[in-house]
Amino acid sequence: MQDKEIVYRIELTNEEYEILENLQNELYNKFSKMAKNDIKRYFENLCIENNLNFEKEIKGKVYKVNTYFSKDSEYTILQELVRIFRK
Repeated sequence: MQDKEIVYRIELTNEEYEILENLQNELYNKFSKMAKNDIKRYFENLCIENNLNFEKEIKGKVYKVNTYFSKDSEYTILQELVRIFRK
């Protein structure tokens, strides 16, 4: 674990845990039978916006999203999203 990394603890009920565990197992089984290109296409199809730079109006307010990637980043996109949402 990196020095700067923060760990968040999420407490789940047994029922919630079982649901997540079942979803994880279903995805693992599905992806284990797919070729890498098929997995890539699967995730590309999940993305509503094909262009990662876009504007979206929500309840009358326009949000502009611009995405930049760095090869030198110390963090994954999930870690960055958690950091942004925690603000």
